[in-house]
Amino acid sequence: MVNTEFVDALASDAAVPGGGGGAAYAAALAAALGAMVGNIMAGKPKFADVADDMRASVVELDAARARLLELIDEDAEAFSRLAATWKLSRATEEEKAARHAAEQAALMGACEVPLRIMRVCAAVIESDEFLASNASKLVLSDVGASAILAKSALQAAALNVHINTNLMDDAVQAAAFNEECAQLLTQPCDAAQAIYDKVAAAIK
Repeated sequence: MVNTEFVDALASDAAVPGGGGGAAYAAALAAALGAMVGNIMAGKPKFADVADDMRASVVELDAARARLLELIDEDAEAFSRLAATWKLSRATEEEKAARHAAEQAALMGACEVPLRIMRVCAAVIESDEFLASNASKLVLSDVGASAILAKSALQAAALNVHINTNLMDDAVQAAAFNEECAQLLTQPCDAAQAIYDKVAAAIK
C-alpha cells in the first residue's frame, strides 16, 4: 500500500528532493489525516448538525493536499534552477557577473516556493482548528497528529526560506520574505500547538 518512491529519492544522495519537498510531503499527510476525520464525521448521524461544515473542510483539505503534492515538484524545480547557476563558469569577470545575476534571479523562486508551502500548511491548521472543536473524541488523536505534522512542515519550510534569503543581494525583498515567514511561524504554529495540547488533554 505504501509507495516508497518519494521517500527513497529523499534518502538518496541526489540534491532533490530535499527539505522543501519533505516539508510539503509531511504537510500533505497532515491534510490527508484532517480529511479522513472530516469524512468520518460527515457520515455520523450524531453529528448531523456539523455535517455540511465537515464536508466543506474535506473539500478544503483535499485541495490543500493536492496543492502540496504539486509543490514537491515545484520545490525541486526551484532548487534545481538555483543549483544550475552554481555550475556556471566564473573564468572571466563577465562570466562571474552573469553567474551572480542568474543566482540572484533563481533565489526568488527558491524563496517563493517554500513560502507557498507554509501558506498551505497554515490553511491545513485552520481546518484542524474546526475539526478539533467539532469532531468526536474517538478521532481527536488524528486531528492532533494532523496539526502537529502541519506545524512541523511549516517550520521545516521556513528553514528553506531563511537559507535562501541569506544569499540575496536585494535586502528589501529578503526582508519581505523573512517578514511573511515570521508571520506564518507565529499564529499558525501557536494554533497548531494549542490544538495538540487540547487533544492531548482530552484523550488522557
